[in-house]
Amino acid sequence: MRQVDPRARAVVLSRFDLPDAADLMVSSCEDCACPVSSYQPVPPVPVTPGSGSVRWEHAVGTVESRLDDEHRLLFNPLGSCGVVVVNQLAYDVYASLNRWADRTDAEDVLRMLAGLELIHPAGQPVRPVIAPSQVLTAWLHVTNGCNLRCPYCYVHKSAEAMDERTGRAAVESVIASALTHGFRTVKLKYAGGEASLNHHLVDSLHKYATELTAASGLRLEATLLSNGVRLPAPLVRTCKEEGIRVMISLDGVGDQHDVQRPFANGRPSFHLVERTIADLIDRGCTPHVSVTVTGRNASGVPDVVRFALERDLTFSINLFRDNDCAATVSDLRYEEDEIIGSLRAAFEVIESSLPRWSVLGSVLDRGQLLQPRGRSCGVGQDYLVIDQRGRVAKCHMEIERTLGDVFTNDPLMLVREDQTSALNLLVDDKQGCKDCTWKYWCSGGCSVATFRATGRYDVKSPNCNIYKAVYPDALRLEGLRLLRYAHA
Repeated sequence: MRQVDPRARAVVLSRFDLPDAADLMVSSCEDCACPVSSYQPVPPVPVTPGSGSVRWEHAVGTVESRLDDEHRLLFNPLGSCGVVVVNQLAYDVYASLNRWADRTDAEDVLRMLAGLELIHPAGQPVRPVIAPSQVLTAWLHVTNGCNLRCPYCYVHKSAEAMDERTGRAAVESVIASALTHGFRTVKLKYAGGEASLNHHLVDSLHKYATELTAASGLRLEATLLSNGVRLPAPLVRTCKEEGIRVMISLDGVGDQHDVQRPFANGRPSFHLVERTIADLIDRGCTPHVSVTVTGRNASGVPDVVRFALERDLTFSINLFRDNDCAATVSDLRYEEDEIIGSLRAAFEVIESSLPRWSVLGSVLDRGQLLQPRGRSCGVGQDYLVIDQRGRVAKCHMEIERTLGDVFTNDPLMLVREDQTSALNLLVDDKQGCKDCTWKYWCSGGCSVATFRATGRYDVKSPNCNIYKAVYPDALRLEGLRLLRYAHA
C-alpha cells in the first residue's frame, strides 16, 4: 500500500503481490503445444524519472472495468504485467495523471503504475515483451492404442506401440536438438493413444531422459497424458517420485463425460476416471484435469469445473477442434452462443469458489491471458511430435503428416524448415488480427483449427468471437482473485 494522502491509502495490487506468483499461473498447454514464449513473471521495476517534472501518458488500449464500489480493474493488452486492481484513490491518480505529477505524495503510486506498464513517460510507449522460449517440448506418442473411443479424437487407433529402441532414439534426438538450438529445458509429454497402456516404456524412457539431461546440463520436465480409466500403481509411483505431472481427461460429470468418452464396447468410463482421480489425490499425485468441450457436453462444463474446484484441482477448458477422424460426427460442433453461455456459467462457479491459482491460462482454450505472445503455440518453433515409429510431425493434431524420423534427422530442424503443414504464423500476419486489442493474447488461435475451418493459415481463429466475448469476464475473475489473495 502506498501513502498518497494522510487521510487515505492508495492500493495497487497485481499478481506480484502473491509470494508464489509463478506457481499460481497455470497453463493449459498440457494437452497441446505449449506457448512459444516461456512464462516467467518478473516483478515490476519502479520507474525513476529524470530531473524535473515528468509528463505521464496512459498506455494505449488499456481495458478498465469496475469490480465493486471501491475497486477497479486495469489491464494493458500491450504490456506484460497482467491484471492490476486499484482502489478509488489510486484510480483517481491514474485517471488524472498530470494533475498529480508534481505532488510528492503521489510519487510512489505513479511509479508503481508505471512499473506495471499502465502509464509511461510521454513519448515512451509500452511495447509487448515476447521472450524466446527456453523450453523444447516433445510429444512422445508411446502407443497408438487406446481403451476408449472418444468421437473427437484425431488418432486412427491401432495396437501398435513404441518400442524401447525407438523411444531411446526419440529421447536422444530431442536432447540433441535442445543442445544444438540453445534450449535450457526439455519437456516430454508421454501421450498416445492411452500412454498408460505402455507404462513400462514410460518408466524406462523417463529414467533414460533423466540421465541424459543431467549429463547434458539440461533441466527436465514431464507430463503423462491419460484418460484416467486405470493407472497402474507402479506408474503412479514413478510419476510421484520423478515429479511427472499427470493430466487426466474429464469431459463432464456422469453422463456428460460418458457421452463422449466411452469404452470401445460402448460402456461408460466416468466412474473409473472418478476413482482414479480420487486415488491420485490420496497418493499425493494430484492431477490436472483437461476438459474438451463439444456440442454434446457444453451444458455440463459448469458441473465439471465445480467437480475440479471441490477437489482443489487445476483444470483447463479446450474447445473441440475438427479433424479427419471426427469429420462425420456432426453433433460435436457447437454454436458460438452456446459456448459463450457455457463458459460464463462456469465462470460463475469459479467466482463462487475462487482458487488461489489464476484461471487466465486455463479457461480460454488457446486464447490464454498469461503472457503476450506472437504465435498461438510452439508449433514450428519449439515443439515436436514423435509417433510410435519414431517419425516426426509438427503437431499432434496432424500426427500422420510426418516429415522425417528421429534416426536420421535433427527433429527440430525438420519442423522449423517445413512449409507444407501447420503454418504457425505471427499474429501480425493474420487478417482480422492486426488491429485487435487482444492480438498478443489470442494470437489468432489454433492454426490447425483455423485451416480446417477456412482453408487458410493467415486469417483469424473461427473462435474469435468467443474469445472476445469472454475475455472481460475472465479478467474480472483475476481481479477478484487478487482482491482476495494478494497482499499489498
